[in-house]
Amino acid sequence: MEALLELLREEMRRPLTPEVRVRDFLKEIRRKNGEEIEVEGFLLLRQPPNAPRDAVYYLLSPLSPEEARKTTLRAYLVLWITEASSIGGSLYSGAYVRAKGVLDAYPYGNLRLLHVRELKEAPYENRWLRYEEYALSRGELEGLISDTIYANYETERAIIYSLLSAPTVIGAGNWGEGVTFSAFKGERERSVLSLWEALKYLHSLLPEELKLRRDRWTEFDDDFLSLDFRFARPRAKLAYYVPHTRAMLKRPRPVPKWAEEHFRGKNAGFLSPRLVMKPEDETATLGEAPLVITEDVAYERNRELEELIPNVVATVMVARRRVGVLNLGEMEDYRYRFEAFLIRNRNEYGELFDALTLSGKVFNVGLRYRLGARLLGAMGRFEGKLRRGLISDLLGLYQEITDTWINELPDREKLRLLKEYERYIGNSRVAEIGVRIFEDLEATSIDGTVTREEFLKALIEAGFRREHAGETLEKLLREGYIYEPFPGKLKLVRW
Repeated sequence: MEALLELLREEMRRPLTPEVRVRDFLKEIRRKNGEEIEVEGFLLLRQPPNAPRDAVYYLLSPLSPEEARKTTLRAYLVLWITEASSIGGSLYSGAYVRAKGVLDAYPYGNLRLLHVRELKEAPYENRWLRYEEYALSRGELEGLISDTIYANYETERAIIYSLLSAPTVIGAGNWGEGVTFSAFKGERERSVLSLWEALKYLHSLLPEELKLRRDRWTEFDDDFLSLDFRFARPRAKLAYYVPHTRAMLKRPRPVPKWAEEHFRGKNAGFLSPRLVMKPEDETATLGEAPLVITEDVAYERNRELEELIPNVVATVMVARRRVGVLNLGEMEDYRYRFEAFLIRNRNEYGELFDALTLSGKVFNVGLRYRLGARLLGAMGRFEGKLRRGLISDLLGLYQEITDTWINELPDREKLRLLKEYERYIGNSRVAEIGVRIFEDLEATSIDGTVTREEFLKALIEAGFRREHAGETLEKLLREGYIYEPFPGKLKLVRW
């Protein structure tokens, strides 16, 4: 019985192959002459063999150059373009486009021809979303990753979340969908290097269009048509990057200069292990889940994953459509529980945790709150929908990360952080507690301000008497820790 179930599961996991795309494309273009159709594919700015001179002739292919190299089965549609054709935007060889028009026969050979009425660039994601039935289940995706990369639960999950990317979170910054997967060296350098090798293997399997590269061009020769094509990779909204040399793992920012804008704007997914462990590291401060790697990671080539990687991409695209946008202003439960997470760790770790929450540090409250919302969205994509229980999962992961940072951070780093914190907060215990409470409120507010009433209420809930709460507020204003840009609205002074 178990063998039968396994066979059924294998049958369900049909690979999304180039042959599948070609056959579907042929079905679309083999209709009767005179029929009007709409078809999508890669635009090739090369003329077909023996093209007449009565119009502009180009080709449309359902396959990328990478896919075309993997199969002998090809299909092309000749595009017949005249002055009457409507051309939308700037098109280039390799663009993923949508063509509308009337079918006809090409006068030479057995190619089909489309009298183009409209030609415009289409979202690259469409070529995956049309194969939604090939998307993997949550369990299948998890199984493929765990059968390929042998790491602890948190690391495996963080890799999956990074692949799925993060939805747009209204109120959480003007970032793209890219997730920064950051993993830092614990005691052993080998642990990070082994993870890097595993991530390079995973990255190598992705379609070329989804790899962040400086050079967008690639070339392909078709012996059957005796034509060579030069492609620019289409403009996918999401791409992925893994450092290509070991030296990159020690740089202050583990990306080349041309990719820095993508890194800061999260316009790509960065899978970036680090051979240094600093709370100010940008991959830590911008990482949705800044892990510390304390155990070696192993991987092995997985034939099933290699075969099903197009299905994985289809899964990512379907998940992105399913959970597309979150609104931070509507996530009140997340805000309250995140604040409770901060209070719990301050009670347990004291000033060291406070030092790690300062501006520019790994647990800076404002950034971590917004990055956590993005990670929550990525978790929702993995689950298929957002549910309240995911907040517990998120904060459980953050607690694990916090504990590891506190325990693995070298003593000299801890001393340096505490000295910085003492310079920032001064000697006043009342000011320390007040600023701490205010930081949490400001970081989780929508517009970055805190009302007097909110602050006074939080002080009282923290154990201040009502009269002392008012005195503390005035003291922080007087001593320059906070200021009042608008009547009744308070903001923290950044040092």
